[in-house]
Amino acid sequence: MAKVKGGDISGMVGALVFLKLNGKGVVRLAPKERPKNSWSEGQNMYRKKVSNLAAFWMKSVPSDIKRVFELAAENMTAYNLFLKTNLPAFHADGTQVDLEWLHLSAGKLPLPHKLKAINVAGNPEKIEVTWQDDSGIGLARPKDELTMVIAREGKFTAPISTGAIRKQQTAVIQLPAGTGAIQGIYLSFASRERGLYSADQWFGIV
Repeated sequence: MAKVKGGDISGMVGALVFLKLNGKGVVRLAPKERPKNSWSEGQNMYRKKVSNLAAFWMKSVPSDIKRVFELAAENMTAYNLFLKTNLPAFHADGTQVDLEWLHLSAGKLPLPHKLKAINVAGNPEKIEVTWQDDSGIGLARPKDELTMVIAREGKFTAPISTGAIRKQQTAVIQLPAGTGAIQGIYLSFASRERGLYSADQWFGIV
């Protein structure tokens, strides 16, 4: 049933749907219902993949990481940006995720060139990180801070401040204690005011 509000029509009339989009009245054809058996195997797999990715977003992504995607999203929701960014990381049916392809940060802040991370010899709880200082190029600033997300047996921490800043070009990070073996870390940079973030890079822990 369509409703008239102040001269505007909203709702469905026959096969037409009336709605407001960006402040303007729009008329669309109502979507046709599809029989359950009309979906191809590939379409069903894709729907299952998207459904599992949505569950991953809801249950496995910390709220602080969701906020990063909210800040980075333009003309879409934080979830849609996460979906667009991470579809390649999930297997065909979405039941498994490739941590190397997963991204838990996004934004316009540049990720430094030649970002590398290696275990400190003789101390598996420390990681040496090096990068090239690109302060002044684009939005990069000398005091942008190196942040880290830790993956432990399929669970992820919120972004952790390391205290290291872009202009240093090197840092030794102490991995915090916790339950479960560390699979790897995601490194990214954040502005001092935490209004801008960079994409991240995965480093597996050997």
